[in-house]
Amino acid sequence: MAKRFKSGLSAILAFIILSACFAFPAGAADAAAVKDVNGTEAEAFSFLLSGDPQIGAGGLENDRTGWLGSLSNALAVFDDAAFLITAGDQINNAGNNEQLEVFLEGVELSGLPLAPTPGNHDPDILDNFDLPNLDSHGNYWYTYGDALFLHLNSNYKFGAIIKTTIFIRKAVAANPDAEWKIAVFHHTFYSAVESRSKSAETFIRRLFYGTLFECNGIDLALAGHDHCYVRTKPMKLFKPNDGGITYITANSGSGSKYYDIAETYYPYSESQLQVKAPTLTKVDVASGELTLTTYRTDTMDALDACVISK
Repeated sequence: MAKRFKSGLSAILAFIILSACFAFPAGAADAAAVKDVNGTEAEAFSFLLSGDPQIGAGGLENDRTGWLGSLSNALAVFDDAAFLITAGDQINNAGNNEQLEVFLEGVELSGLPLAPTPGNHDPDILDNFDLPNLDSHGNYWYTYGDALFLHLNSNYKFGAIIKTTIFIRKAVAANPDAEWKIAVFHHTFYSAVESRSKSAETFIRRLFYGTLFECNGIDLALAGHDHCYVRTKPMKLFKPNDGGITYITANSGSGSKYYDIAETYYPYSESQLQVKAPTLTKVDVASGELTLTTYRTDTMDALDACVISK
């Protein structure tokens, strides 16, 4: 019965999503002079990615030490980073000003422009920032060099399917010359945490966002939520496939919380790690090539690396 329900749900969702992908017009998007994150153009650049800092989950002072130390150690090595992306759960309790102050203290220490993402612990986090091209659902986009970045609010609501689909289509239509399309969202759907890898919510998000990403030519998808590290094989039609999308699940950038992962690799995993230390991923963007390297920031040892070419 459960299998039949899941199959029926899959068919319904697939119909809705594919209809949205191809039936809804992209519309006239406002492509007016959206500045790069720091207001400059760049042919080649790099940025840093942090999964859930979730300040407050491990105690305010412990998380402050971990977050500030993580960014300080990384920036001592990577002083060329142009901006910082956080993939949701910046803080542990929505509206907690003390946690927000500690999170922002780390960002200010880094000196980097910030591109935050709504998480399940802080769905209203974007209210604290002035962001470009922000829609009513908490999605926004910006460009840097030849890359288009799409930050999506993945706090799941069925009614958001059409809104999110139109948002992505308009952003892509407004930037036809973008060589790279990078999606950022909170709830990973390629997890190494056993309970979450099999959940109905994970299944629905994989079907919804995976289909949307493939319809719209996304090259790289960055997520958090599961407090572990996963890099998938290139995925297409939900299976490993050359030329597909690489998905990254980023571990905590502060070390506030970690989840245990499965002992065996999932079929989609190229790398899955739980080192129980703060990590950051450096992404180097160049013409024809993305280079991703993930570091544990207590020692700055590299844990994983890959190159995506096109």
